[in-house]
Amino acid sequence: MSVNSCVVSLKELVRGNKINDSSIFDNDFSLNIPDYQRPYAWGIEQVKILLKDISEQIDKNQKYLLGSLILHTENKENKFNIVDGQQRLTTLALILRVLCKCNFLNNVKYSHNESKYHIKENYEYIKAYFESYSDEKRKFLKFLLKNIEFICVLAPSVDDAFLFFDSANSKGKGLKSYDLIKAFHLHSLEKNQGSMLGYYARKFENLAKDERKITILFDELLAPARAWLKHKSINANDIKAYEEFCKEFFSDKFLYSKENLGILSSFANGVDFFEYLFKYNELFDKLSNNALYQELDEIYYTGFIYNKYIYAIAVMIYFSKFPNGNSDYFLALLARAAFSLRVYRPSIYRATQRDYALEFLEKVYFVSFEEELEQNLLDFIAIKNEEERKSVQEHDGGNKWYLKITKEIYKKQHIQKHIVKENENGK
Repeated sequence: MSVNSCVVSLKELVRGNKINDSSIFDNDFSLNIPDYQRPYAWGIEQVKILLKDISEQIDKNQKYLLGSLILHTENKENKFNIVDGQQRLTTLALILRVLCKCNFLNNVKYSHNESKYHIKENYEYIKAYFESYSDEKRKFLKFLLKNIEFICVLAPSVDDAFLFFDSANSKGKGLKSYDLIKAFHLHSLEKNQGSMLGYYARKFENLAKDERKITILFDELLAPARAWLKHKSINANDIKAYEEFCKEFFSDKFLYSKENLGILSSFANGVDFFEYLFKYNELFDKLSNNALYQELDEIYYTGFIYNKYIYAIAVMIYFSKFPNGNSDYFLALLARAAFSLRVYRPSIYRATQRDYALEFLEKVYFVSFEEELEQNLLDFIAIKNEEERKSVQEHDGGNKWYLKITKEIYKKQHIQKHIVKENENGK
């Protein structure tokens, strides 16, 4: 089945009737927002922008293209699931409800509390907006139905729909990589274990409330770790998290392993993925609550942050392998090995981070016993000591703070201190 596309007006979408000369809507149809979609997240600011943009187009009396819609069908003919476009369409439905009590998308169930909150808030704002411009209501409604158009794309499957997804509508809140990953695996769960869908969807949304944290978890830690441990020489910012967590499952060559591979685990279905994600989120929380890491997290130099992500990956691998291990000692030893890079390299770029991670992380991952890990790390540190001896850089880029933070910790754990250049005062 090929990908079909057509231009469709808002009026045609509202009516849901057969559209002549359309390669998609050749019968009566309805639109649906599936459970695996993210919540309706537009706030008043996005609504203001949309109303302003439409108002500015009214006097021009021209067709106004409001971006693309990406749809797919599933099981029921002529019932189209919305993959891209729900934020705009839901907002337009609220506007139409104020202007003419239209029931566009009335059959859609918004189960997320966040969706319900924004729907109520935006509806009240839209109602107040048109009370101030009551004379413009009829004109605005006429323009909406007659002139608003979309480029509508029908993908042959939900998997293809996610791949075709394009957040080109810069006025909207484009999906993040983790939105697509969530949608993919919720869809898998819906097909195989639908009764668990609501539980995992809500749990994921709670995690996603901290956007910075979940972005770091996917884009800086889990996806790079999986790529680098597979010996992919690719910079962290060039790794597509969606492809790392989803694309391989499109291949007939993908083999599911029941063996516990830790951070490299494969996923047979949605449940496996979500349990994996929540596990590593807990491990990241455990690291974030560690006193040493909290102090290191206060160092804001970019190169140091890149180095810190290597350390965080290593610690999460350690926690996963040795949940009851000697964590005080090994978190210090892992830090000593990981941050040698910051001591001997004057600058750390993405490529520097990649090369060091490729060399270092396998020393942590491919072990079965703590004794083996300890020996790997001590050997690695011995090699990096030679680099530290050669280094002539001054202590900057976070070095001074790092060395001050770790000096007593390494001494307490009987870990060799870094070899650093002394200044003229012998310090």
